[in-house]
Amino acid sequence: MLKTELSAGFELVTPGIRLADSAADDQRRVMTPTAALDAGADYLVIGRPITRAAQPLEVLRRINHEIQLYKQARA
Repeated sequence: MLKTELSAGFELVTPGIRLADSAADDQRRVMTPTAALDAGADYLVIGRPITRAAQPLEVLRRINHEIQLYKQARA
């Protein structure tokens, strides 16, 4: 909706990104990477799901994998 209102070149930064099985922590509104991309996000802010993970690199790989599958499905 914001891109329609402001312009097609407007870029959306979306915080609160979590994998479906991640805790929401103190975030009131969270989204999975694919839900955020479906909603028009250009940049995803992913902090605590990675920085607080026992294996941060594994979480990052899972997020990247989810995004890759999303992009492949839409190609």
